[in-house]
Amino acid sequence: MIDEGLKALLSHGYEGAGIGPILKSAGVPKGSFYHFFTSKEEFASAVLASYCNNNQKVRTQLLLEDKTRSPLRRLRDYFEYYEKEYGSGDPTCGCLLGNLSQSIAAHSEVLQRELHRSFTAWQGDFRAVLREARDAGELPEYLDPDETAAFLIDAYEGALVRMKAEGSIKPLQRFSTMTLDGLLAQKS
Repeated sequence: MIDEGLKALLSHGYEGAGIGPILKSAGVPKGSFYHFFTSKEEFASAVLASYCNNNQKVRTQLLLEDKTRSPLRRLRDYFEYYEKEYGSGDPTCGCLLGNLSQSIAAHSEVLQRELHRSFTAWQGDFRAVLREARDAGELPEYLDPDETAAFLIDAYEGALVRMKAEGSIKPLQRFSTMTLDGLLAQKS
């Protein structure tokens, strides 16, 4: 049910994702839905939590665990991983965090809290890698790791929104060029 909910929320947004079609795709009777969730909002929060947990696993694996690669190399690998993911699927689906932030966050305290928690965790992982990069001499001293981490997420989510609008991964490629090859380019 969570997997079908994710597909629906990515494809149709919060407003366009109907519980009936999600349950039908998942092969779950409608009464069972209300056994687990009291509302569509609560269900969307569970889908978002699952989505973010999966993303956390990818971040941990690519950014935090393998210390044999330089911090900025790990950050580049992270963005390259998602560029391939978005490039192999439908680029008009985008990122669930960005989609829900734009469509429902202002109207749902439950989802707003879950989105805030998710963005905070993401920023914390980036901050940790950027601190390592600064300590290793890869990141200029004037770039604060926390502010740089926040900026990377802001810029990346903007590229994902534009990717959806254009139906192309070009905005993600432009993001990589400007941030990884420009702002965060490793010193020689």
